[in-house]
Amino acid sequence: MKIIAAMSENRVIGQGDGMPWDVPDEYQQYLEFVRGTTVLMGRRTFEIFGADTTADHIVVLSHTPRPVAGGAVCTNLQQALSTAAAYGKPIFSCGGASIYAQTIPLASEMLLSTIKGEHPGDTYFPEFNAFEWQVAEERDEEHYLFRRWVRRNQARNT
Repeated sequence: MKIIAAMSENRVIGQGDGMPWDVPDEYQQYLEFVRGTTVLMGRRTFEIFGADTTADHIVVLSHTPRPVAGGAVCTNLQQALSTAAAYGKPIFSCGGASIYAQTIPLASEMLLSTIKGEHPGDTYFPEFNAFEWQVAEERDEEHYLFRRWVRRNQARNT
């Protein structure tokens, strides 16, 4: 599983019903990365961004088993991971904060875009132990810094 996220320099990933920035080239990068994959996201993230996804399959992790259009709903992480794996496609964890916190320990890679500047927000990307990860790729774009992190101990892959 891979984590994919955009955050500001102060770790903000959301403000209200969206992101407090507009960086179209970073969003296009996200759509390219998830094209043809399975994405795992929380209900709120699905309600905000789910309709835009280029992924083949959407798995929504939610305490509420209410159906969603175009996606499978699971009420616990194990069920969500099993459902996602059954599709046979690469899996991306796409947020929000609670989903990231639950899936970072299981991920083999993180594709993280840091939007330049600090932004106001009410939702944050969780802290992670940088000693467990190494930067395998880095690109400094005009409005964001992209880093692909790989787990140092690949024995924990999923």
